[in-house]
Amino acid sequence: QQQRTQAKMDTMEVPNYGTVVVCPYNNAHQILAERLQKHLVKCRRQYPNAKITCPFNNAHHIPEQELKLHTKTCPDRGQMESFKYAIASTPAPPPQAAVYVRSDGTTVLATAPPVEDVKQDDDENWDDMDAPAYNPAKYCANNLIIRKATHKTAAEKRQFYEDERVRHEMLKKGNA
Repeated sequence: QQQRTQAKMDTMEVPNYGTVVVCPYNNAHQILAERLQKHLVKCRRQYPNAKITCPFNNAHHIPEQELKLHTKTCPDRGQMESFKYAIASTPAPPPQAAVYVRSDGTTVLATAPPVEDVKQDDDENWDDMDAPAYNPAKYCANNLIIRKATHKTAAEKRQFYEDERVRHEMLKKGNA
């Protein structure tokens, strides 16, 4: 109860500025709520052993003596508990028996559709891949890719671009 009222006193709305929060390390520090996390990292360096971080919210820095009480009354504890324990409102209904038709035409009475022993098309097995390794130089040589001559002398560049022009003409004739 005391912490909740203290938390309400530590935050205040400033017109044309936003929500201001008082630093747990130094009451003279008043920070915008959006900048609190960044400020706490800096301020904690100045007061290394003064406070402990709450396990439910990293923005809660509490004196070590009050940690046990805070963990029992922390407002963010409820969010953590809702993830920890799933509550079902009604139990799932039991499965109903029905008649199913298999792919071969036979019928079966079961509580769920029969599982076919047919391999799905979308099944992937990365262990059975016999694909060759990708070679980018080979790919570029066999496709209409514009390549650039780098780190070559002027004469080597002229020869490279002449060879590229011939390569592109040959590839265009092969595709036509």
